[in-house]
Amino acid sequence: MSLPNRVYFNMVFPQLVEPVSLFWRLLAEYLTLVDSLPETFIFSGIAGQLPLEAKAKVSPDLVLTAFEIESLIAERSLRGFGAHTGYSESSVGFELSELWDGEDFRERCSGFKCRIGQKAKSPDNWSILCDILLTRWPSIGAWQYLISYQAWQWDSLKSDFYEFRNGTFPPGYRTYPEPNFCGPFEPRIFIDISKNPGRCKELIPGVNFYPTAEMWLGPHFWQYAKCTKEDALAADFFIEKRDTPNYLYLRCWPTAFTRPDGEQGRMQQRLWKLFFHEDCEWPPGSGTICDEPMYGPAALLPVDQSNTKQI
Repeated sequence: MSLPNRVYFNMVFPQLVEPVSLFWRLLAEYLTLVDSLPETFIFSGIAGQLPLEAKAKVSPDLVLTAFEIESLIAERSLRGFGAHTGYSESSVGFELSELWDGEDFRERCSGFKCRIGQKAKSPDNWSILCDILLTRWPSIGAWQYLISYQAWQWDSLKSDFYEFRNGTFPPGYRTYPEPNFCGPFEPRIFIDISKNPGRCKELIPGVNFYPTAEMWLGPHFWQYAKCTKEDALAADFFIEKRDTPNYLYLRCWPTAFTRPDGEQGRMQQRLWKLFFHEDCEWPPGSGTICDEPMYGPAALLPVDQSNTKQI
């Protein structure tokens, strides 16, 4: 199944968001404002609990209204939440959780993300919500992006399904095997995506930076960047800048990125050079950013172009 052409968001907070019930209420109020609040949600019975609590207090998922969820969060003193409306093309989901680095939870560090189905009644611009939440809670940052583009650029596993999801595999990619510890199977083949314009960058375990057309960079972001906030304000390629007491808002492209090549690719290249003194290329192995669209899911290629174009 292909990913939806919908805009997702990702927000990261350096501390545990408190009170979680207020965070949920602000989300629900925003969804009401944009006429996108579901009548009920399926609320996770274990989300928002400490790991040991989740094992000791196994609770069933509940079908609740937004108001009932707010009350339950407060009653249980939850540290996060997980609420969704199913897994169809019309469903949505929202999750606030302590970030997990594969071994342990990062102490008092929260991430907030969404899942939006292709046919879901939901915004495709989360700017107002980002402003509401980042004004209330100090942040590392927030980003919104087209999930079908970002997932293609993040895909680092060369599996049998790669071309089904992403179109023709670019021959310039460097690949490397890693042992498969899940059983007596062949080694998995990974892809070096370290030069992809749309790749993400891990700042600390469980926390990523995304080179997106719009970003809200909180006061805690700059300790990880290779530039200062003043450097970002001085950059001449942003089409909108807004320096607030709570975050620096930057916009460099009118819409969410859909391509790693052409002017969009060169704009992402500028972001990498500014924030982390890193470079990128497309197609892989070319050492540059090509002018014409090459490779990628059919939905992200021009209508008259085959997704089998080669170098």
